[in-house]
Amino acid sequence: MYQSEHSLKTMLSRSLFVAAIGMFVGMTLSVQAQQDVLTGQYLFNGTLINPAYAGASGQWEAMAMQRLQWVEFDGAPDTGILSAHGAIANRELGVGGLIALDAVGITSTFEVAGNVAYHLDMGNSDLSFGLRGGLLQYRARLHEIDVINPADPVYQGTQLSAWVPRFGFGALFRHKQWFVGFSAPMLFVFDKALDGGISPYYRNHMYAQGGMNLRANSWLSLSPSVLFRSTPDVPSILDLNLVATVSDAYTLGIGYRTGSSFVLITQCQLNRQFRIGYTRDFTTTDIRTFAGGTHEIVLGWELNPRAKQEMPFGM
Repeated sequence: MYQSEHSLKTMLSRSLFVAAIGMFVGMTLSVQAQQDVLTGQYLFNGTLINPAYAGASGQWEAMAMQRLQWVEFDGAPDTGILSAHGAIANRELGVGGLIALDAVGITSTFEVAGNVAYHLDMGNSDLSFGLRGGLLQYRARLHEIDVINPADPVYQGTQLSAWVPRFGFGALFRHKQWFVGFSAPMLFVFDKALDGGISPYYRNHMYAQGGMNLRANSWLSLSPSVLFRSTPDVPSILDLNLVATVSDAYTLGIGYRTGSSFVLITQCQLNRQFRIGYTRDFTTTDIRTFAGGTHEIVLGWELNPRAKQEMPFGM
């Protein structure tokens, strides 16, 4: 009788554990799927949020970025991005791609994507359309969770994984002194994973962006800009930015992200080809007292700077 009761309790405890872990992972993947990482350095590389930027500057450029969020937490968000894009076919076409890895605790996402854009010269302005396609992998490493009895076979080798296709588009209108853009880099949502694994809860992201370039004098320009992101069932985000550029080489700015943080934005042109940037987020929510700050560092490489077209800041 005792053994039967003990076996029943053990079975029930296992079932509750597996159910709890499933709910946790499901919610975690849901949040990650709903919220693509929005870095502060999108002002310097628009292809991160809009494929229509690919090749828009008329030159080839590459960027490596690392973002560490809430550095005082174990397993805090850690994001790395490698991207490149450039112009071909007399600057009428732009191509590019990116590789991104985002890790949060026992979960992570890995993305490989390509961008293609068409640029229409309209005299004093340009109209661009872009497409993005790629694959996104979601993983949850359940075997890394500490449990009471690690030898129990129910907890051994447990890992959830899913490869999911993602497609999107973007549009961009550029004038020498201002620009507006709209994009949905994850427009088409798939409910089934390619490998038959878990199927996280995916949400579309919609971005609307605009900005100006105000030349104060021969060595100083001011660039206000705004970015709005909308995701179903998730609070919308509004970024307000003001950036000053000195001698076309040194950039210093400040931004505000509604309900989240103030952002310090810096970038320095080291020479004609290389630039380095740093962004610091100052959280405004209650989590700031024990989460630590958020830091981003970026290294940019302009392969043929002589081909670069003059465009508003943020392009």
